[in-house]
Amino acid sequence: MYQNTLLKKNTLFLSKGKSYNMHLINLLMRYTLLAFLFISFNIKYFAQGESNIWYFGQNAGLDFSSGSPVALSRGQLNTTEGVATICNPKGELLFYTDGITIWNKHHEIMRNGENLMGNPSSTQSAVAVPLPGSTSLYYLFTVDAEAGENGFRYSIIDMSKQNGLGEVIQKNNLLITPCTEKVTAVKHRNNIDFWIITHAWNSNKFLAYPLTDKGIGPPVISSIGSSHEGDDDNTIGYMKTSADGSQLALAVKEGTFVEIFDFDNASGIVSNPIRIDFAPGSKVYGVEFSSNGNLLYITAGGKSEVWQFNLLAGSNDAIAKSGIVVGKTKGWAGALQIAKDGKIYVSTYMNDKLDRIENPDKVGNACGFINGAVDLNGKKATLGFPSFIQSYFTQKEFTQKLINFSEAQNLEKGKEFILSNIYFDTDKYELKSTSYAELNKLVEVLKANPQYSITISGHTDNVGNKSYNLHLSENRAKAVANYLISKGIEESRITTAGYGNSQPIASNDTEDGRKKNRRVSFIIQ
Repeated sequence: MYQNTLLKKNTLFLSKGKSYNMHLINLLMRYTLLAFLFISFNIKYFAQGESNIWYFGQNAGLDFSSGSPVALSRGQLNTTEGVATICNPKGELLFYTDGITIWNKHHEIMRNGENLMGNPSSTQSAVAVPLPGSTSLYYLFTVDAEAGENGFRYSIIDMSKQNGLGEVIQKNNLLITPCTEKVTAVKHRNNIDFWIITHAWNSNKFLAYPLTDKGIGPPVISSIGSSHEGDDDNTIGYMKTSADGSQLALAVKEGTFVEIFDFDNASGIVSNPIRIDFAPGSKVYGVEFSSNGNLLYITAGGKSEVWQFNLLAGSNDAIAKSGIVVGKTKGWAGALQIAKDGKIYVSTYMNDKLDRIENPDKVGNACGFINGAVDLNGKKATLGFPSFIQSYFTQKEFTQKLINFSEAQNLEKGKEFILSNIYFDTDKYELKSTSYAELNKLVEVLKANPQYSITISGHTDNVGNKSYNLHLSENRAKAVANYLISKGIEESRITTAGYGNSQPIASNDTEDGRKKNRRVSFIIQ
């Protein structure tokens, strides 16, 4: 439901000749004129400091502290695939691991940091997650390779030990076995806790484990999508959530398919599968969402291709058919990983340079794929990149001037006016009668200014299915348009558009932000 956040009422007009003067005077006597209400946000895509340092491949590393990647050379890793790296919020390295050995910030083996039960040949051998409410405890989740018996486990690291170098205080606690080589982590919708997600082997089950200040809880199990079974290579391939926690995607290498799901980061439930089948020999591997979550990138290692899919294409079938090749790698295409600069990095096997997607929020070739964009200073990438908590890469700041229609004095062409006093039931698009007062004022404006045309747009928050939200936003915009038409405004003067959750004006991390994003607005043309 759209919320009434403003109690004061007003009408806005631009006077266009003497014939409207008396009408304007009458309206001005009825409503108090108020100044424009502007709410400013800075729109930026960036990660927190926890993702500043990457170690991966054959002793390769990158430092994003300056905003741009700088090659590092002290890393002790020599891994075929999976790795995890984590810094403190200031961006200072804490530790990194290949799933078996943990190295501290001095590149020395951490106390009790050997013989973990991950595997450097596992796609996503590990991911590190801070314990909510603690400044020193970290849970390190590991997965074995090829559905090995070690399965999915966790160890606990106390960074207050060994003079801040850390120590493993619990090791190799079993959660499930067997499982695929997939693990990802994202924040709970409460913006405090976390979900750690894996996928069972010989099964279609997702297991989403909550991590709270009390530790790891029992999993939320979703039996949905394709069963992961058969050839051991079907355990291989990345799984990621979008940064906002609303979607999840995974690749199944030998099965040559990718599946996309909705993820409810309040309940932990996975739903609404979309399957994308690739050509034989594609050997799909890496997956990554753009910062805004509207586009999904996939590597087809066997074809040396980077694909893009538009998650706002509409229906599930339209999304599956939206894929295009946006880049060709010079060798086997491996992992994809978004960084704090908002760009997506591409690992090519045994290459001393990384490819990069410069503008991953842009559709098609406008995303700007560049071969050899980052030099690793003599070190080499293999297949994997560090696994991070995906929430580190979410949109955090916004810059946009919003004008509440009910509190504006004047109309200016090209500016967005928010209809803050119109109402719908949850998941509905029929206008409630309490919306009529504000819309009747808009009718008066359009009648007083027949030279105006208007574009009405609908928007939603990020909760729920993208295609559904797109459809809902379109229908809400049309409902407003139909009301105006019923009051005598010519249909030819009105256009509508639905944008779903693609144009947020506030963070979806909070309920207040989600309320701001659920809106209908208009622009005078």
